[in-house]
Amino acid sequence: MKTKSLLLLGASLSVLALGIAGCGNGSKDKEADSADGKTKISFTWWGAEVRHEKYIKAIEAFEKENPDIDVDYEYAAWDDYWKKLATKSAAGELPDVMQMDGSYLAQYGQKNQLADLTEFTGEGKTIDTTNIDPSIIDSGKLDDKFFAIAPAVNAMSMITNQALVDKAGASVDYENYNFEDWVASIEKVKQETGEYGMIDVVDNYVLLQYYLRTQGEELLKYNDEGKPELAFSKENFITFMNAIGKLAKEEAIPTAEVASNIKSFDENPLSLGKVAYYQNWNNQFVTYTQSAADRVDLSLNLPYSAKDGALFYRPSFFYSVAQTSKNKEAAAKFANFLVNDEEANKIIGTERGIPASTVAKDTIYEDMTDEEKVASDYLDKIADYVGEASPVLPVGFSELNTHFKDVFAEITYGTMTAEEAYDSYVAKAEEIFDENYD
Repeated sequence: MKTKSLLLLGASLSVLALGIAGCGNGSKDKEADSADGKTKISFTWWGAEVRHEKYIKAIEAFEKENPDIDVDYEYAAWDDYWKKLATKSAAGELPDVMQMDGSYLAQYGQKNQLADLTEFTGEGKTIDTTNIDPSIIDSGKLDDKFFAIAPAVNAMSMITNQALVDKAGASVDYENYNFEDWVASIEKVKQETGEYGMIDVVDNYVLLQYYLRTQGEELLKYNDEGKPELAFSKENFITFMNAIGKLAKEEAIPTAEVASNIKSFDENPLSLGKVAYYQNWNNQFVTYTQSAADRVDLSLNLPYSAKDGALFYRPSFFYSVAQTSKNKEAAAKFANFLVNDEEANKIIGTERGIPASTVAKDTIYEDMTDEEKVASDYLDKIADYVGEASPVLPVGFSELNTHFKDVFAEITYGTMTAEEAYDSYVAKAEEIFDENYD
C-alpha cells in the first residue's frame, strides 16, 4: 500500500504553475523491487495542478495494466523541480523516469546521468517510435545516443489579431511573406491604429533562432570535439537586432520590460486586443484564445518564410530514464505508455501539448476543443516543409539565455547598439562554453 506525503511547493511564474501543493508516495529507498515482489520504479515531474491530477490517473491506469510494476511519484513546480533533481543527481539517486526539458538535456546527458534508450527503441521493442516524426526523435539525441523521448510537440507560428491588422490595412500573405514584410506590417499597425504591432515572447532567443533559420543559419552548433559554438554571422544578428531596436524606438513594439512584467495571460496586451502579432509556439494559441477578452478574435498563421525549412517540430518536453535505474526496461515501458498508450493519451489529453505520436493525436482529436483542433491541424499543415530540429541546447545555455534577454532589453531601451549586443553575446557565449566544456 502506498504511503502519500504532502509537500508545499513554490509556484513558478516561468511556467505559470498555479498549483502549490505536490505529493509523492513517500518511498525513499532505492531497492529495485517492492516488498510484495513487484518491480518498483519512480517518476517525477514539474507542472501545475491539472498536470498532477492527470498524471496520477495515468499512473493508476498503467499499474492496472501492469500489475507487476509499482510506480512511486513526486512532483513540484518548475524551480523546485530542478533544485530537487540536482540534489538527487549529486547523490546518485535520480528517479527512474523523469520529465526532462530541452535546456537541461545536455547537462544531464553529457554527464552520463541519462540512459541511452536506443536498445529499447525500434520495431517490436519497448519504446514504439514508428508513429513519431524522425526529426522529433532526433531532438532527443545527443552524441548519437537517444536520451529522451518527446510526448508532445509544437512549432513556431504567428498568432494574429487579424481585425487589428485589417484595420491598419497592414495584412500580409501568410503563405508567402518574409521578415521585411512582417516588420513593415508591424510598423503600419502602429502608424494607423496606435496599438502595438508585435509583443515579444519573454523567452525571446527563439525569435532570433527562428530568424537565423530563415537565413539558413543556426543559433549554435557542436564542433568535431563536441564543444558548442555560435553558428550565425554577425551580419544576420545585427540585421535582426537593428529591426527590433527600430520597432521599439517607433513604439511599434513595447520595451522588454512590458513583456517580462506580465503576470498572467489575461493581462497580456495580446489578450486585450492591443497587439497585432505574437510570434510564439502554436500551443500558445490555445492559451491565448481562451484568455482573450470579449470580441478579441485570434487566428493561427504561418510565421514569415515558413516554407524554406525554418520551421521545425519542437518537443514540449521529454521523458528520460536515469542511467542509475535498476529497472530500465520497466522505466522504458512506462515512458512508452505515457507517449503512446491510447488510454494514457485520453487521460492526459493536450495538457502537454499536441501528441507527438500521430496515432495518439488521432485518438484524442475528436475530444479536443475547437482551439486545440486548430493547433493540431497546424502541425499537420506544416508537415511537408518542416526542417531538421535545431541542435540540443548545451550545458550553460540557461545562463546564456538570461544574458540574451538582457541585451535584447537593452536594444528595446535604446541603450545598446546592435553591434555592442553582438560583441556582448559572443563574449558571454565563449565564456560559458569554455567554462562548461573542456
